Amino acid sequence: MIYQVRANLYFDDEDEARDFYHDCQVALGKAAVIHPGGLNEEFSLIELIENHHDEHPRAPCDCIERRCSYPPPPD
Repeated sequence: MIYQVRANLYFDDEDEARDFYHDCQVALGKAAVIHPGGLNEEFSLIELIENHHDEHPRAPCDCIERRCSYPPPPD
């Protein structure tokens, strides 16, 4: 059995968003990969996103940073 956590959190303050993203980076190191190396492999993903949906006119989001829990390539 796998336990999954999913969250979309919006912050007005960039420092608070980066602090939470850092906490997620720590947790990502403990995250499991489901079926590693298989065709149905599933891994964990975290993203720090600059969201412009509150602006007029609206603009698309920009991914500032992204990390995955997939295993490193073999040596």
